Amino acid sequence: MAFKNALKMIISKFGLMWVILLYLLITGVLVVSLSLPFAVPLVRTFEEAGIGKLIAEFFTSFTSGGGVNAWFDKFYAVILAVKNSILTDKIAAFNTGALVFFMFIFAYRFILGLYEIPLVTVLEGAMSSDARIGFTGRYVSRIGKSCKFVLVKMIYTVLFDFVIFFALYRMFDLFSVPVLKFFAPFIIMAAVLVMLGIRYTLIAMWAPDVVLRERGIFKAFGFSVKCAFKHFGSVFSTFLFAWTLIIAVNMLVGLFTFGAGLILTVPLSLLFVNVLNMTVYYGKNGRRYYTDSATVVTPPIVEEEK
Repeated sequence: MAFKNALKMIISKFGLMWVILLYLLITGVLVVSLSLPFAVPLVRTFEEAGIGKLIAEFFTSFTSGGGVNAWFDKFYAVILAVKNSILTDKIAAFNTGALVFFMFIFAYRFILGLYEIPLVTVLEGAMSSDARIGFTGRYVSRIGKSCKFVLVKMIYTVLFDFVIFFALYRMFDLFSVPVLKFFAPFIIMAAVLVMLGIRYTLIAMWAPDVVLRERGIFKAFGFSVKCAFKHFGSVFSTFLFAWTLIIAVNMLVGLFTFGAGLILTVPLSLLFVNVLNMTVYYGKNGRRYYTDSATVVTPPIVEEEK
């Protein structure tokens, strides 16, 4: 039900996709500008190691008809080349890489994450009372809470993403096992989907609870985890299916439009995840909500978690 209603809301709130796209562009320009002086030496080092050529071969493999195994082989070659380049290069280059990593992982993650609380506030107005609320005004008025929320959320997301990255890095060793090499792409993608499903299940109701009940950030996180475990089967299934769809759509659109279509599907995916968080929150807490100006969803009445 939450998934179906989220799809309906995407249609009625499609205009928010352009707001997110503009925000992504501004954020991207800002972070790239800040990190460019440090990134140039690292890019030069990677280019000398032939990593640029390997990346080009990876993207070419999508249209060469080599199949999924060929894609993963090329991707694994890129990972190994980056690893060997960092380990064998000078300490200065490694330090530069670490600085660029910090800029992109932390600075970009922080600046990008500031959109979530104001977007959820806009969605809350639309879902609770069919009100039209401006994103920019809420972004400015809630910047303080957004900063606190993003800084705390990064503790969870960075640690969880590190676990995902490490697990995937180790699973690429399956390609070196002759018996498992054929099944490696399936195993890796299945693991990605399961880990993403768990990651988003646990925090699905975090931002909505901060906005709707003005709860403290840590208390809202505890509420989200508690409620997620209480309804784990349905919430996890929802996000597992959602991320399967998101990855499939973005890969297909990126492939057949040579990446141009991602300009639309990436912000649309971000919007969809936030709308899905809201429909899950409203549904699991028995709150009525609008999917559009003419349709009101009435979930079964439940005792709201404290």
